[in-house]
Order: sequence, then structure tokens, then C-alpha cells
Amino acid sequence: MGVSIHARDADDAVLEVLRDERGSEIGGVLHCFSGNYEHAKAGVEMGFYLGIGGSATYPKSADLRETLKRIGIAHLVVETDAPYLAPLPYRGKRNEPAFVVETLKVLAGLKGMAVDEAAAATTQNAQRLFKLA
Repeated sequence: MGVSIHARDADDAVLEVLRDERGSEIGGVLHCFSGNYEHAKAGVEMGFYLGIGGSATYPKSADLRETLKRIGIAHLVVETDAPYLAPLPYRGKRNEPAFVVETLKVLAGLKGMAVDEAAAATTQNAQRLFKLA
């Protein structure tokens, strides 16, 4: 599987460490990704998936949504950061895994895909990432 990295406001430093420590040999997921396109591109080029959580649904996350439009669906997994970062319309409440569908709806819209199609693609990505049957 590789590693799961959750970093906030430290994308440049994380990517530098991953380059220095040969992260491309390990891969994994940049959990709760919130960086810009250059960060996303660098992570994907090193073999990392981008974990997309509830923050992608927030009005102030327009830059993140623009980045997600540009990154191929094959590099994205939809995730929860429960009990934190509940997606709209649950923001401010205790997050739970059932709310991940709200993030999926936003991602599907950004990709011009049906929700079921986006769900199938991100599920396949998660299966590859975590080496599930």
C-alpha cells in the first residue's frame, strides 16, 4: 500500500521529503489533500493517490476543485476524515463515513460523470491503493 500522509499547509515540505526519501518507490495516498495543482501533479507523478474529503465541498475550496478538474480520476480516492471535516450540507457536525457520498457528488460533477460512474472509478482506485480483492 505505501504510506498515508496527512499534512496541512505543508505540501512543499512533504513533497520535498518524499523526493529525498524516494517516495516514488513506496507510493500511497496524500490523505485529505488540499494543495494546489502543482502539488497534486507532483504527488501523482510520484505514484501517490490524492485523498479527497469533505473540504472539497466547501465554498472557499474553489482552488481545490479547479485542481481536481485537472487531475485524472485514476489518481483520486474519496475519503472521510471522520470525525472531522464533514462535507456540506453536514459541515459543523460530527463527520461520519456515510457522508462521503456528498464529496463523491461534488467530484462527479467536476468530472462530468454520473455519481455511480465516479463511485466505481474511485472504488477501483482504493482497491488498487490498498491491494483489496
